[in-house]
Amino acid sequence: MDTRQTQTNEQKVTIETTIGDLIEAITDVALQAGKTEAEGYRLASFTIEKLLRDKRHRDILEA
Repeated sequence: MDTRQTQTNEQKVTIETTIGDLIEAITDVALQAGKTEAEGYRLASFTIEKLLRDKRHRDILEA
């Protein structure tokens, strides 16, 4: 389970979700945004790759 915490205006927001649910949500939004099904899946792929790359980068910086 992935837990994300964000501080906004001194207010902590926590979202708890599974990776599968997160990927499903990203894919649903990307399919609606894409002009074709193929474009929607490419958008989902790019988004998921970016999230994972950014997370890895943060983890490396924190180590």
